[in-house]
Amino acid sequence: MKTKNLTDEQMKLYFVEHIRYEMQQLINATDAINRQLAICNGLQYMIVESFAIHLRNLITFLYPYSKRENDVCAEDFFVDANKWQSLCPAISVILKNAKSRADKEVGHLTTLRQFGTPESKKWSVSDLIDEVMPILKIFCEAADKVELINCFKPIWDQYVYTKRLRPV
Repeated sequence: MKTKNLTDEQMKLYFVEHIRYEMQQLINATDAINRQLAICNGLQYMIVESFAIHLRNLITFLYPYSKRENDVCAEDFFVDANKWQSLCPAISVILKNAKSRADKEVGHLTTLRQFGTPESKKWSVSDLIDEVMPILKIFCEAADKVELINCFKPIWDQYVYTKRLRPV
């Protein structure tokens, strides 16, 4: 179904089912990485890949670089898409680089994947989530096509809680 054909109720359900899921999984992956959960047999890489995939999806949602007719983006939750464009902060270097890195290292098989486990292969998960979550909060508070803030509040509360638990 084309995004423009979704009703307001369908847009809200989409947010609850899919966009909140992306945020929830990003928070969960960040927390797992920060706690250095012990997972053996290479499964620990799934957490890092999960983080990168969900971050990439949220960055693309907020900052679509090209949009197909069935893609759902932040601007779709506004009566006037220009309102989101005027409210949304410019994409930061850290998010732009993370999106590019996720595209090349997780989303596709490329020669730009890094070999081994050098320091440069680590993701700055705390910095990245701290960059994207406030933008998602701005989005949820400002969306005017459907009310989102009440659906977002439990996600925000979990983010704030897990942020307090991070190692110093």
